[in-house]
Amino acid sequence: MLDSVLQQLKSKDPTLRTRAARELGSSESKEAVAPLINALHDDNRHVRRAASQALGEVWNEDAVAPLCRALADDDWFVRWNAALALGLIRDRRAVDCLIKALSDPNRYVRRNAAEALGNIKEKRATSALVKSLEDPDVDVRWNAADALGKLKDARATEPLINILEDEDEFVRERSADALGKIANPNAVSALNLALHDYNSDVRLTAQEALERIAKRHQP
Repeated sequence: MLDSVLQQLKSKDPTLRTRAARELGSSESKEAVAPLINALHDDNRHVRRAASQALGEVWNEDAVAPLCRALADDDWFVRWNAALALGLIRDRRAVDCLIKALSDPNRYVRRNAAEALGNIKEKRATSALVKSLEDPDVDVRWNAADALGKLKDARATEPLINILEDEDEFVRERSADALGKIANPNAVSALNLALHDYNSDVRLTAQEALERIAKRHQP
């Protein structure tokens, strides 16, 4: 069965190649990795899209460098899938290219890059993620705040405190959650103020964050 799909990936018909790339991802076979990496160079964007997604499903470290190169693809959907795939593979070698992707012109790519960096949990991404807290796209800001909570880097405390005043309640809630995970006592005053936020989820998360900080620093 796998041999048949691999043959389809060499077809002159891009529809068949796209279908084959998708099936190879579902197979989760190590044998699919090299052919899918080659498919990242296909002249048809739909094939490249399918290949970049499939490599995330296969979860193989050999795909890290090729997927990083795919973050420079002309097609935003390929870049979006590549960032998602790198977040699934969770290899620290992808950190630098994902940091660069935080400046991608497409907001969906930036969203996935921020999420991927949170999954990898490498603290050298902190500064770049802090900068993304000012992104014009609300979901990029949300993902950046969520990622910083996963990194648990105290350097993000002050920037996260600042976005407790973000116009979007979901960003404020995620900032409060991240501050609770970092558990820096310097966030207590700001979280106490967030207890009066008009949004109930923000208030609840701020309370939970304060409890985490108190538990972490109890005598």
